[in-house]
Amino acid sequence: MRSTSRSVLRLLDHEGREIRRHTSALRRQRPYPVGVPDLPTGGSVNPLAGAPGISGEQHDEVVRRRLADKSLALAVALDRLREGTYGICQECGCQIPERRLEVMPTATLCVPCQERRERPQP
Repeated sequence: MRSTSRSVLRLLDHEGREIRRHTSALRRQRPYPVGVPDLPTGGSVNPLAGAPGISGEQHDEVVRRRLADKSLALAVALDRLREGTYGICQECGCQIPERRLEVMPTATLCVPCQERRERPQP
């Protein structure tokens, strides 16, 4: 591995702090579940009245899932660092460029392998 373990740990630690900060902000933003508002007892009902709350819940759920995925990727990166396999592409076994790891410390694939994986299959 070309990066020193200390600088890699700093990058991964920074990622972990960012995940915790975003998770905390999400909890503060919406501390209780938002649902469909109570329907009035009389008069007409606007079927779109609950849409903003539901849309907000869906957004929060997507953000929660992405934070969980990022947290898992961070744990995998830390395990790979301990095992001595951090910075090695899981597909081809080549060294992942340092620049890629600086931008994406949880990367497990080199750019060519990542591109092959993302390419649509015919």
